[in-house]
Amino acid sequence: MTARRVDLHVDTLSLLAERGGGLAPQREDFHVDAERCAVGRISLLGTAIFTIDGHDQPWEHCLSLLDARDRLHADPEEPFRVVAHPDDLESLPAGTSGMLTTIENGIALEGDVSRLESLHERGVRIFGLVWNGANELAQGCHEDSGEGLTSLGKEVVREAISLGWAIDISHLNPQGVRDLCDMGAVVIATHSNARKIHDHVRNIDDDILKILAHCQSVVGINAFPPFLGSEASMMTFEQHVSHVESLLGADRVCLGTDLDGIPETMSGFRDYRDMDQLWEKISKSDPDRADGVLGENFIRFWKTWAR
Repeated sequence: MTARRVDLHVDTLSLLAERGGGLAPQREDFHVDAERCAVGRISLLGTAIFTIDGHDQPWEHCLSLLDARDRLHADPEEPFRVVAHPDDLESLPAGTSGMLTTIENGIALEGDVSRLESLHERGVRIFGLVWNGANELAQGCHEDSGEGLTSLGKEVVREAISLGWAIDISHLNPQGVRDLCDMGAVVIATHSNARKIHDHVRNIDDDILKILAHCQSVVGINAFPPFLGSEASMMTFEQHVSHVESLLGADRVCLGTDLDGIPETMSGFRDYRDMDQLWEKISKSDPDRADGVLGENFIRFWKTWAR
């Protein structure tokens, strides 16, 4: 079977909700479209429902992005379909990319825990408590005074655990990560890099990577140059992969590009048109390694917690 390719974090839904239209066959103002997904052989997209800190109507905004996703799903001309379980991938028509829906910033709930059930019914399976700032649930990496999850944040996490969701820690502060692991949550970093390779506040330090290893987590490596370092190339990307592998294991590193949410990408990687070149850089004469990072590692991980 041909290895499947997965990108754990794209912000394409934000652009669709803002600009309208679809993704087929081409969308020159986006990183992600039907043609590029076909060229890159993308089986699954982590389609983020992103709400910026301070948004005045976060729940309505969340619903508008879900509606944009559903319009894609319902259009037979668009090769994208909502998936909520790894088994759903097996039934997708050839040439179709699945959309696994993730929440980026828990302010979307507006403090109403009951809304998790509504989001579950609409296919959400991964939940990020924060973006860069602090909110009523937790603290983000850019507004970190060392506190962990709030009481409401813990209530939200307990409900998410009961629904069978994973919690995304890509923007969460270190104490929040510790709290999640203590609570027994399924933890994932959909689009994060290694601070040991490049010292940036959005990157994960080794102490937290070791905690993620203990929690059997996976980390999706981000393609945004400021998170990669001054030499932001596919070679640098591979260095982040190697470092995370050294602490979490070879089967625990994934791809989380942040496409359509970033103004630029690493040198040599425009978008999915360059997936084969990225595969070559990661492979280092080990095809299984590259296949794992670019998709199979996440699918194996997903099968361990999906319901």
